[in-house]
Amino acid sequence: MSALVIGIDEAGRGPLIGDMVVAGVAAEPRVFEKLASLGVRDSKLLTPAERLRLYRTILSSGVLAVLVYAPPRILDNENLNTVEVRAVTRILGVIAELAGSSVSEVHVFIDEIKGWRASIETTLRELFKCSTRLVVEPHADAKYTPVAAASIVAKVSRDLNLTILRRVFGDFGSGYITDPDTKKWVQEYYQLNTTPPLFIRRSWRVLRELAPKWYRAKKSSKSSKSLFEFTKSTGRSHEH
Repeated sequence: MSALVIGIDEAGRGPLIGDMVVAGVAAEPRVFEKLASLGVRDSKLLTPAERLRLYRTILSSGVLAVLVYAPPRILDNENLNTVEVRAVTRILGVIAELAGSSVSEVHVFIDEIKGWRASIETTLRELFKCSTRLVVEPHADAKYTPVAAASIVAKVSRDLNLTILRRVFGDFGSGYITDPDTKKWVQEYYQLNTTPPLFIRRSWRVLRELAPKWYRAKKSSKSSKSLFEFTKSTGRSHEH
């Protein structure tokens, strides 16, 4: 019986282009201590090259990584916090299933999702039949190595997908509408295409100005099945 530490974070809540990726990483405490000494920290403080190097280090260090991809069609129809919490629940469920009964205590660190702490804590206790501790704080990726590791995995995984999309559709920049390259690409692509590619978030209000025919007001959706079709796990399972 041993302790299991889990960190969860997301990448891509705000951009106009691409999936939101929620990542969970799990390992023994000593693994995260080692990762901290190797430079794992908030992904926003790292260069793309540093993120990629640390991403490879994380996945080769005995860490279990679980990813949930929420595509634009989900983000266009549901509240972002609701989507993220469902992803967190899915990630915890996968980790709990893989960990089995060999864990004596579980410590979970999550970047704050406002208003959802109690719900996540209930889920955590239901999934893990052992001692649990939950830390939910704003900017947790800057405070806790497990969340920093999750932020790196989420960011690099999202960026790898965007790299492939750029090869097919041209250079749309970062995907954030504050990026001049992204804005220019949207305007130019819109002039030639009445229907947007599937990686565009059509409910983002900026489209009403840049590409009005692409814009669709957000509608409520009761189904969450399609979100879970984008769940992936990687890395080595935790040994107890």
